[in-house]
Amino acid sequence: MAADQGHPTATEMDYPAHNRNYAGFIKLLKYGTIATVIVTAIVIYVIAN
Repeated sequence: MAADQGHPTATEMDYPAHNRNYAGFIKLLKYGTIATVIVTAIVIYVIAN
């Protein structure tokens, strides 16, 4: 029982494994917002005319 571990390389202080990189999320959020603004402007233009 004492030798049973969940993962062979897991340790209690394994911080690099839990270090998150949000660069991809920020890029997706930025370009998603830009695309949403462009599509919204086109839709409002089409509805107005």
